[in-house]
Amino acid sequence: MLSVVAVLLVTASACTKQPAGEQGAVVDVRTAIEGATADTKTIVTGTDFPSWNGRADEPAGTFGIFSCVHEDVPSEYAAHKPATYNMRGYKSGSSLRYHYVATAGSGTLEGEYSNRFILTQRKDDKTADLYAYAPWTVDAWASGPTAIPFETIKQYDWMYAVENDRPYLTPIDANDRENSGLDPAGTDLKASFYFRHAMAQVRFEFRLLNTPTDYLVRLASVTRSSGAPLYSAGTFNAITGALENLEETDSLTPDLHEWIRSTSPTAISILLVPGEIGPTDELTFTFTANGQTLTPFVLTRDRVAHGDGVTFGLQPGYIYTYHFTMDNYVFFDGFSVSTDWTTPASPDDDLNPIHI
Repeated sequence: MLSVVAVLLVTASACTKQPAGEQGAVVDVRTAIEGATADTKTIVTGTDFPSWNGRADEPAGTFGIFSCVHEDVPSEYAAHKPATYNMRGYKSGSSLRYHYVATAGSGTLEGEYSNRFILTQRKDDKTADLYAYAPWTVDAWASGPTAIPFETIKQYDWMYAVENDRPYLTPIDANDRENSGLDPAGTDLKASFYFRHAMAQVRFEFRLLNTPTDYLVRLASVTRSSGAPLYSAGTFNAITGALENLEETDSLTPDLHEWIRSTSPTAISILLVPGEIGPTDELTFTFTANGQTLTPFVLTRDRVAHGDGVTFGLQPGYIYTYHFTMDNYVFFDGFSVSTDWTTPASPDDDLNPIHI
C-alpha cells in the first residue's frame, strides 16, 4: 500500500450556478490521488488534481460524481437527482468547481459552473450515496458507474475512488465513512474521494549521450504476440476499479512523441490495460527517430518482473520504466518497476546497443 497523501479540503463558497428551485445542503468534497504520475500531457500528475484546461479532448483534472439513491447493499445505483448524476468536478486554482447535469435525457452539462456541490432533496426524502471516478465523461451518464466505456487509444488515466466499494477505511479521513446515507435536509455534509489508478503505465525514458542533437522520437505502434495482453476498448467499473468486457487487438497506433534534446531523461509514456505476461508472450514497441524506424523494443516476461518473484505482468497503478541512451546507437540501460506512480531512478545495468 502506498503512503497516505495530503488532502485537499474545499470550503463552501458563493454559488455561481446550482440546480434551480430546489432545496438542499452543501457537501464539502475532499479529493486526493494515490501516488504521483510522470510529467506527460495525458496522465494526471501529482497526488492532487491539476487545474483542468477546459478542453473536452484533454479531460485530465476532471472527475465525475454520481449521486445515487441510498442502498444498504449497493446494486442498482439509481439516480438520486438527475442534476447530480454524473456531474463534473474539476480543480481551478485552489478550489473545486462543478457542472451540474442540464439534460436528463442525454447527460449534457450546464454551461455555467458552481463553486458548491449541493445535494438536493427528493419528495420521498431518500438519502444519497456518492461515487466518484476520473476523468469525467458524458458516456458515463448512460452506463452508470459500473460500466463506463473506454478506448485505450484516448489514453485516459482512469481512476476510481476507493470509497466507492464499501466497506472501507478511507485514507483521507477515517471519520467519513462510506460517503453513504447523506441527507440533503442535514448539515455539515462531507464526502472524501481517494482516487486510485486502474491502468498500468509503461514509460520510456530517452536521453542523449552527447549534445547538441535533436531527435523527434515517436511511439508509432504497439503490437503483440498471441496471448499477450493488448486491448483496444472495454468498460470501466468505477465501483471496483476493474476494466471489463475487454476487446483484444493485435496492435495500437498511439503516435505519442517527444523531442529528445538533453542528457537528462525525457519520457514517453503509454497507459495500457493491465494483464499478465506469459512465458512466451511479447509486446513490441516500435519507435521512430526523426522519421527513421528504430529496432523495436520487445517487452518480455522478464522485463515486467515484480520484486515478489511471482508477479510477471502489467499491474494497475504500477509504472514500468525503461531507459535508453541515444547516440549513433540506442543503448538500453535497463528497467525498473515502481508502485509509486512516479519517475523511478535509473538502474546501473549493462548497456545493450540497439542500432538505429
